[in-house]
Amino acid sequence: MNANVYSVEILYSGKYESWEFASREKLDSFYEKVIHEFNDQKVNKQDEEVDDTRIVQLSSNNLELQDDGEYAQNMTIEWFDYDAFSKMLDFINHEFE
Repeated sequence: MNANVYSVEILYSGKYESWEFASREKLDSFYEKVIHEFNDQKVNKQDEEVDDTRIVQLSSNNLELQDDGEYAQNMTIEWFDYDAFSKMLDFINHEFE
């Protein structure tokens, strides 16, 4: 059993999907591919307060078991315009191996 979890997650208005990867390298590559595909629909969360019902949240989650038995987790989050949800979901499902 693999103690590490590498996943991409998409969240929009209560809808949630996730996909797991065999390695962090595969996850990082796939995550960047999705960001590149939808870059023109990114929401700059530092510009203004963003209503979370108007965005799609795409996240990259790395949960790794350390030598001391503790888990280390880091997560990268990007926000996109809510209109991107269906196309992003289709893209991820089509491109995911």
